[in-house]
Amino acid sequence: MKTFRRILALVLVLSLVLSLSMAAFATDPEPDPEPEPTPTTYTITLTPNPDDTGTHTYEAYQIFSGDLTEKNGRPALVNIDWGTGVDGDALLAELQTANFGTAEEPRLPFAACNDAAQVADVLEGWADSSDDAYAFADIVAKHLASTSGTYANGAISGLEPGYYFVKDQDGSLTGENDAYTRYILYVLEDETVAVKSEVPSIDKKIDEDGGVSANEASIGDSIPFIITSNVPNMEGYNKYFFIINDTMTPGLTFNNDVAISIGGQELTEGEDFYVESSVDVSTGETSIKIVLKDFIQYAAQEGDEIEITYSATLNENADLSAAGNVNTAKLTYSNDPNYEYSGDPGNPENPEEPPKPDEPTPPTPPDPENPEQPGEPGEPVGETPEVNTKTFTTGIELIKVDPEGNTLTGAKFKIEGEKVVVVVINETVFEEDANGTWYLLKDGTYTETAPTAETAELYDEEGKTYVKVENVVEDTHTEPVVAYGYVDSNGHLKFDGLGEGTYTITEMVAPDGYNLLTEPITVVIDATLDQDGKTCAWTATVDGENATFSNNRVQVEVENKEGTTLPSTGGVGTTLFYVLGALMVLTAGVVLVVRKRVTE
Repeated sequence: MKTFRRILALVLVLSLVLSLSMAAFATDPEPDPEPEPTPTTYTITLTPNPDDTGTHTYEAYQIFSGDLTEKNGRPALVNIDWGTGVDGDALLAELQTANFGTAEEPRLPFAACNDAAQVADVLEGWADSSDDAYAFADIVAKHLASTSGTYANGAISGLEPGYYFVKDQDGSLTGENDAYTRYILYVLEDETVAVKSEVPSIDKKIDEDGGVSANEASIGDSIPFIITSNVPNMEGYNKYFFIINDTMTPGLTFNNDVAISIGGQELTEGEDFYVESSVDVSTGETSIKIVLKDFIQYAAQEGDEIEITYSATLNENADLSAAGNVNTAKLTYSNDPNYEYSGDPGNPENPEEPPKPDEPTPPTPPDPENPEQPGEPGEPVGETPEVNTKTFTTGIELIKVDPEGNTLTGAKFKIEGEKVVVVVINETVFEEDANGTWYLLKDGTYTETAPTAETAELYDEEGKTYVKVENVVEDTHTEPVVAYGYVDSNGHLKFDGLGEGTYTITEMVAPDGYNLLTEPITVVIDATLDQDGKTCAWTATVDGENATFSNNRVQVEVENKEGTTLPSTGGVGTTLFYVLGALMVLTAGVVLVVRKRVTE
């Protein structure tokens, strides 16, 4: 009994100790939870092509999520799953049946994949910028979901670790000297990426003396033109449109003599290119379209020079106004390497547009069996800025009058002197400016992305900035002028196609009954361009006196005086002598008759 009581007491003591221990544990304060680590985010800095003047809106889509690590010195992902930027189920379903080979030799690299990690395992064996990588990107583009970030201040920021797809926002470009960027795929870390948007350019000159911006021509002269460009980078394109559009003023008649060479190799009209031209009956302007067929075949000749030559004849419709004779050329080109082109490269915008009323039907392309058949309207294309030149010219109008101001006909004049044609070319250049926003790269191109510690070695000179300005280049050319002409039935004679210079006008034949001018007339013409070089103000003097202009011509009034009437022999005096002689004979006869009668 004593033993039982001792055991019971021991149990009670242990229970009490245990209860006290439990109470003490419950009253101990809990330690503060460790703070959640701030997630690391990353930035993609995009360096645009300086020739691409479009305003880009880039978007980033997370394809795979995961944890960022490093493998063989490169960023890599572990714990991979589908990202928030794609519809993973739909993407996987298409990848499982996607053929990355040919119809004859199919290749289905993702056929056995059942999740994002397995798709990533297949991608790991592919080379950067390979055809397979771009083909994968093309499929991803069909199954995008929500964006993970958009472009601002030259970068896409705040991106979580993952594998990202970067593209231009659909429909964000105007097609004016811009191009969509080739799809970009990157395992995310802070990265600077040079976007792949290719914008070609053209230059137009007069094909004389190695290529000049201005020349002098008379009506009937042939003016040769030369357009130069280079084969652009066509990576990612299945077709490429390369179309020259030229507009000639009414004063030029197209001679339809186009010749083209690429890399020094002559092309054949009809087989390699075709030309369409038409004259607008309302404006008199000639529109010329030069289409290089199947241009994608020259992709391996990237950088080779393209040379296009043709000519026009100066006609009687040359514009004498202060606006000048404007001649423009521009290039239409494919600008979306991610698009599957299917249309006719001759008319991508509206391939089956019928001719307008009162306009001649454009000729059919010379190869009606050309496999480049018209596709859907709206194929994405860009246009370069127009190469715009202006040729200014004026004229002299003679008005033949008598002293009373009445016009006279029958006079012939000769004009001789030196004329100057002024040509203005507008071009874009970069000038150094401390407040500029552009930077010069070592490869000679410009960018608006400021250098960083990682990219400084790519820049020509750190800290030096530039501004983009419109530069005006003025070119002149002189040539002797000698011309002859008769005044018309209204007493007017026009000498057109003249520029700055001193002209001597000599009367060769005077109107019947009027005196020939004894001294030549001197006309001095001056031209003054305005500040932006887009118009020209003409002034002139005639024999030192300020002249007036009418219908864009110097007005020169030429007065002739009638001949002076003087007495001459064999006139009235002879007639009077004959009358007096007859009277004397008659008087003598009368005297004889009277005497005879008196005698009888």
